[in-house]
Amino acid sequence: MLHTRGIRLHAVTAGEPDNPLILLLHGTFGGWFDFVDVITSLAERGFYVAALDMRGYGMSDKPLPRSGNEMLIAVGDVKGAITTLGHTRAVLAGVDTGGAVAWVAAAMHPEIVSGLVSISAAHPADLREAMSARPWDFVPMLGRVTLARVPSRILQRFSRTRRRLYRDNLAINTTGAFQHSGRFNRVLELRRTAAAIDNAFIHSVHNSRLLTPPIASFGRPGARRAPVTAPVLLLHPPQSLWDRLVARQRRRARGEVRELSIPEAKNLPHIENPGGFVDAVARFAGRA
Repeated sequence: MLHTRGIRLHAVTAGEPDNPLILLLHGTFGGWFDFVDVITSLAERGFYVAALDMRGYGMSDKPLPRSGNEMLIAVGDVKGAITTLGHTRAVLAGVDTGGAVAWVAAAMHPEIVSGLVSISAAHPADLREAMSARPWDFVPMLGRVTLARVPSRILQRFSRTRRRLYRDNLAINTTGAFQHSGRFNRVLELRRTAAAIDNAFIHSVHNSRLLTPPIASFGRPGARRAPVTAPVLLLHPPQSLWDRLVARQRRRARGEVRELSIPEAKNLPHIENPGGFVDAVARFAGRA
């Protein structure tokens, strides 16, 4: 349990604490357990690894969401977690909203980010612009962003719809082969179980809003254009919708940028092909 910023954040760690830190950040529909198959392997490669339950998830505290800048709160939690783990810098590896938070953290606080692993994710400003330019490429995402703006107390009433939403999200982000495996159902049930803890669902709705937060969420004027100076590893499937989004990401990144698709995986390579994910991240983090 990491006591930071007035709350407790739960993290699962492995490796020697003096080794370089890799902080793993899950997305709206997941939790620390999404990285369960890569934590030990990354630690064996010489890293101190921490998979974080974000605010409102798992065993982390679940204070009622308060009005204010949710992105800045999430970035502050990441910054606090790094310090509480005894480090001043970390490689941030984030997927979905965890990736959005990692991008903003790297842009706003370059001093704490030694490397950025973007797992099918983007800086919110880049994603917003890409969706505006070619909305037909992001129909599922547009639907999700719209749904996330509905008051959580209303969404909470539709338990059957929520269960289907968790299945649909896992299916759209994984390959057909994975969907027909036993692991698909195990991951799905674990995600559904975690979402049912206390008031975690309310936090998942607010977490989903981190994909495209208001422009003011990036802090000072002009911050949404802030560059990322740390080395960046872009992990995403070979789909055309990524071409233009990656072009925006490359314009934002001022350091080295590597782009890679993990075989036999779609948007969740740490779940579908953990061995391939570990190899890619370990090679990158060893130089970050």
